[in-house]
Amino acid sequence: MNKQQESKLKKLGIFTLTQAKVIGFSHQRLSRLVQEEKLIRVGRGLYVHPESGLSRNIDYQVACKKFGPKSVIGGLTALFHYNLIEQIPGQVWVLVLPAQTTHAQLYRLIRSKIKLNRGIISENGYRIVTIERAVLEGLKMATKIGERTAVQAARAALSTRQTTEEKLSRTAKELGLESVLTKYFEVITT
Repeated sequence: MNKQQESKLKKLGIFTLTQAKVIGFSHQRLSRLVQEEKLIRVGRGLYVHPESGLSRNIDYQVACKKFGPKSVIGGLTALFHYNLIEQIPGQVWVLVLPAQTTHAQLYRLIRSKIKLNRGIISENGYRIVTIERAVLEGLKMATKIGERTAVQAARAALSTRQTTEEKLSRTAKELGLESVLTKYFEVITT
C-alpha cells in the first residue's frame, strides 16, 4: 500500500469495501492487508486502519456505519456514555428506523418512532442522543432497562448538573415525551 493510499484510508476512519475500491483496493487486497495486520476488520465489509485514531468508542462508530447515516447510539449505551449508570451494557443500543433488522448479537436495536434528527449530537464518527434525550428515553423504556436504573440515571444527571429540569422539560416537549416526564418528574426531582 503506497503512502497516498494509506493516508486516505487513515482519514476515512471506518470504511467500507466500496470506499476502499474507490481508492484502488480490491477485496482480495483488503483481505491480504487484514491478514498482514495492516488493516483491522471491524465488521462484515467494515475496516479501519490501525493508526486512524479511532480507538475511543469504536463500537459506536462501527454501529453507526453498519446501520446507516440515520442510526443513533441511545438506550443503555447512551446512559453509560454519559456516566449516568455504572453497568456496562452487554450490547450496543442503537436507535434505528422501524424497518431495520440485524442478527448480530452485539447490537440491540431500538426501533424509534421519535424522529432521529432531534435531540442528537454528532461525535467523532458517530451520532448519539443528547443527555436529555437519553434520560427521557431511559424513563420511557423503563420496562426494558429497569425502572430503578432509569430513575437513578435521571437523578444522577440532575444532581451532577449535566442537565436541568428546564432542559428536560423543553426536550420532552420537542420529542413528544411530556407524559413520560410528568409520570416520573416528582420521583426524579426529590
